[in-house]
Amino acid sequence: MNADAFLYDLPSVLLNGESFFLWEIGQRRVIDHWMDHLFRSNATMTLWLEHNDEPLTDYVSGTFPLCKRAEVKAGLPDAATGTCTFVNAEGSIQLQRGSAIAPCLPPDQPVTKTWFAMVRKWLAELQKFGTQLPELETQVAPGVIVGHHCSISKDTVLNAPCWIGAGCTISGAVIGPNAVIGEECVVAAGSEITESYVLSHSYVRPNRRLDGVIVSGRKIFDHATGHPAVMSKPAK
Repeated sequence: MNADAFLYDLPSVLLNGESFFLWEIGQRRVIDHWMDHLFRSNATMTLWLEHNDEPLTDYVSGTFPLCKRAEVKAGLPDAATGTCTFVNAEGSIQLQRGSAIAPCLPPDQPVTKTWFAMVRKWLAELQKFGTQLPELETQVAPGVIVGHHCSISKDTVLNAPCWIGAGCTISGAVIGPNAVIGEECVVAAGSEITESYVLSHSYVRPNRRLDGVIVSGRKIFDHATGHPAVMSKPAK
């Protein structure tokens, strides 16, 4: 079975200069979660890009060199054969039989909304099944996963489902539900983070109330629209 995905070269699919397939979801990337689905479906995938994307090509060839489940090609295919793979509006990876090329993302939905739908599904699976990487992270409560080498104060409240990456420092904050704190982040006292993703190496200032956003360094986006977020008043 061959699964072909077509990634349109649009500014809306970029965050920090990386293509959608390289956006982080926990310790992994979107492409890793996509590959899990292909393994379960016994499928392979060709990513057709309008232009060369060296970081994505290098990541795919370096991460999956033996299984040959995915390859990246630039240009427009003459025709698609076998199966297309794409993400639907709910963040589920789908396989579609037929010869038509399907966009890998819902064309009428902001890519940030689709990505966070995938994040929610991943968090729900963590809450249901727990961590599969005990050598890298610990389940401190049902649906609450914490990476190694974190410093989390005793007055921090962790509401499931939530995931905190390795090397984070969190002081007196409320994290979750449906919140992800990427690796090596600092969350200052008084912050409340729900329905949000703080990307790795970011800093959340004191008394921030974050809901429905993506934090990337100093930038904050509304993940439902992909636009810069309108911040609420700081938490008290």
